[in-house]
Amino acid sequence: MRRLLITAFLAFSATAANAIPVRFDFSISLSSVQGIKPGTGTANGSGYVVFDTDLANGGKPGGLVGDMKSPLATLDLQFSWLGMNYDTSSASLGGIYLDSMGRISGWSIDAFTPTPGCTFQCVQWGTNDFTLLASNGSSGSGGGIALLTQSRVNGVAIGNVSWTKSVPEPGTLGLMLVGVAGLALRRRKLRKA
Repeated sequence: MRRLLITAFLAFSATAANAIPVRFDFSISLSSVQGIKPGTGTANGSGYVVFDTDLANGGKPGGLVGDMKSPLATLDLQFSWLGMNYDTSSASLGGIYLDSMGRISGWSIDAFTPTPGCTFQCVQWGTNDFTLLASNGSSGSGGGIALLTQSRVNGVAIGNVSWTKSVPEPGTLGLMLVGVAGLALRRRKLRKA
């Protein structure tokens, strides 16, 4: 039993160290409009994106992970701005920015644009499209810009973005597993007695 618990702990620790879900919550405030204002809702929006930190593994410090033409694996995504709503069926993570130490310092998300000739990372007037570039990150927060267009509307909304990051601490996960293992060992000893 003890060997099984130790093996499970080591396997869990190795897995948790490589792939930790990270969540970025963001808010958007309308700063300007070019052309006709898209959408019908409030000027403020909000949302979140969740992905595994292992996407950034192997990325060059100070560089970008992703080619800006293909979506990256996204665990969860939800946001709404100016009455337009997006989730994992209509948008995805597009890129991950790394700081000089190779840590995640920003990210981008984009809508899946059905219009031929438009790559993944673009905002095309006259289509339901959205791009959010969140960078300038430090200590788990940052800022950026957002662009939003709407079908049959000749205009683009430009917004200011602020974001915060939350990551479960690997130490917390390890402590929880050690606690469960301790309870199992204690229960075993009580059964023997």
